[in-house]
Amino acid sequence: MATAYFNAASGQLTSASALADSPTPAPRSWSFIDRETGETVQYTCMDGCTIDHTSEMVTPTVREDIWCWLWDESLKLPVNENGQPEEFRVLSTLIKVEPWSPKIAERLPFAVVELVDEHYIDGLDPDGLETVINTLAARVEGMRETHRRLVEIRAQYRTRTQATAEVAS
Repeated sequence: MATAYFNAASGQLTSASALADSPTPAPRSWSFIDRETGETVQYTCMDGCTIDHTSEMVTPTVREDIWCWLWDESLKLPVNENGQPEEFRVLSTLIKVEPWSPKIAERLPFAVVELVDEHYIDGLDPDGLETVINTLAARVEGMRETHRRLVEIRAQYRTRTQATAEVAS
C-alpha cells in the first residue's frame, strides 16, 4: 500500500511516487503564534515538506512542536511475528527538520530510516545515511548469494527425492 499525502490547498491526495516524480514545490511560508511568548513567528518550510501545517497556523503552538518532513513511499512485507503473517512497513525513509529542537543537530535536515514498523534509526546526517545504505546493500548481496544457493539446493533435493521415489517404486 502506497503512502498518500493530503494537500490542504488543493483538497487532493497525492501518492509519494507521484511526489518523487514531480518537481519539488517551492517552500511554503506561513506564520504561527508562539504559545509561550504570544509573538507571531514567520516560518518557511523545508523544500518538499509534506506536512499540512494548518493546525499550527490557527492554534497557538510551542516552537519545538513545529517540524517539517518528507516521507518516501511505504513498502510493506508480510512478517511472521506470532505464527501469522502480518503486513509491516519496512525500510521507509524520511527527511525531517526540527528548527527549534533542543538538539542542535536536528535543526538541520536529517534522515530517519524506519527498519520495521515503528523501529527507527534516527538523526542521520548524509554520511550516516550513506553508511546505512551501504550496510543494507551489502546485506542484500548476501541475500542474493543465499538465493543462488537455495535454487541449487532445491534442485539437488528434488533430483535426489525423485530418484529415491523411483527406486522405491
